[in-house]
This record gives sequence, structure tokens and C-alpha cells, in this order.
Amino acid sequence: MRIAIISDVHSNYEALTAVLDHCKFNRVHRYICLGDVVGYGAEPNRCCELIREHCSVTLMGNHDAAVIGAMDTEHYYPAARQALFWTREQLSRENFEWLYGLPYTYEYDNLGFYHSAPIMPSGFIYAVAQEVAQAHLKVYDRMKEFTFVGHSHLTTQFLLSNRRVKDMTGKPASGQSERKWIINVGSVGQPRDQDARACFGIFDTDGQTFEHVRIAYDVESSAARIIRAGLDQKFANRLFVGL
Repeated sequence: MRIAIISDVHSNYEALTAVLDHCKFNRVHRYICLGDVVGYGAEPNRCCELIREHCSVTLMGNHDAAVIGAMDTEHYYPAARQALFWTREQLSRENFEWLYGLPYTYEYDNLGFYHSAPIMPSGFIYAVAQEVAQAHLKVYDRMKEFTFVGHSHLTTQFLLSNRRVKDMTGKPASGQSERKWIINVGSVGQPRDQDARACFGIFDTDGQTFEHVRIAYDVESSAARIIRAGLDQKFANRLFVGL
């Protein structure tokens, strides 16, 4: 079975539809979303509806939590906070209630899914630094063989033994005897690793392999929607450069 693992859509309808179209024609059997369906972008309802339609599991991201009032918006800088308030006003009641009910974690077989660092799922800690990956050695025995995270909008990945952590960013990720992975799957709607294409991952349960996938999409239309909505132009500009 091939599982598409998507994260950080951030109300980017064009990017999300491009990813889903790609998956439709590339033998994807299941979809899991790691959260941050909303925030920054201009199509929160349409993105919520697509995720609800396609994903068997969706997790709570920090922007999702802030929009529904489960996280203090003071943690966000003014432009991001404005986008959160705007999103809250735009959401249908059905989509708001759906976001409100999302879980923070999900486990399936030898796979663990989180929005952010699994050491404290509701704390929304970035799992991109060697030191944070190292901290997970304290809970090594409780971790699954593969742990997938979002939140950072990056594609870093780490391979853990019970004593050490190795940065494996950019290397093939596959099952390793008595070792465990922490993998950042990237962002569909707001990439920040200097690649503007939508990014997500596919895990093959038969081969026990993971790959990052990049998809070009209509950035101009997505950016134009943000500007028309009256959101900060920086959210539109960064789509063109992946920062």
C-alpha cells in the first residue's frame, strides 16, 4: 500500500489540488494529513473539504488549533495573527467543528504520525534540529519505526539508534533493523526550503520506503487569491521562492 502523507496545506487550494491529482494517477491508496490545513492562504473552506474527502486521518496543527481557539494567537506575529482571525471568520460551521475535533497523534502498524515533534505533540516543537532529534532518545522505546512530522515546512530527516542520532536529510529512507526514523514530510502549501513546488511524501508499506515528492502548481493564482483576500502580501510573495 502506498500512503500519501501531506502536511501544512495552509489554505493553498491550487497546491493541494495539484498534489491530489498527482496521487490519483500514481497508485496512492491512502491519504493522511499531518495538520495545518488552514492559515496564511485564502481558501480555508475548500481545503478543509478536500482534506475531509480524501484523508482517512487528519491531525491538529498549530494554525488549526489557533483558529479554533485551542491555542493562544499571541504566539503569532501580527500578519499571521490577522490571517488566523480572517480564517476563523471565513470557516463554515461544519469545517470549524471538524477542525475542533482533530487529534494530535495517530499510529498505524509501525508508523507514527504527528504535526510536530512527538516528544510533546501539543507543544508544537519543531523537529528540525539535531538537538531536538537527540531528545527523542529518551522516548526511543516508545517510538514507532517511522515517525512522520510536519510543522517545519522542511524536509529534514534523522535516523536514530538507541544511543545516537544521524542527520539523513536528502538520503533514501527505508526500514533499518533496530533503528528509527524521524522524517519531516515538507509542506504542500507553504514550502520553506527554497523550492517553491508543493511537497509531500509517499510511504510504501510493502517496500518500507519513503520518498519526498515535488509537484509544480499554479503559484500565480494562489498568490492572487491571497492578495484579493486582503491578507499580508508576504504570504503571496513567499510562494514564488519557497521561503
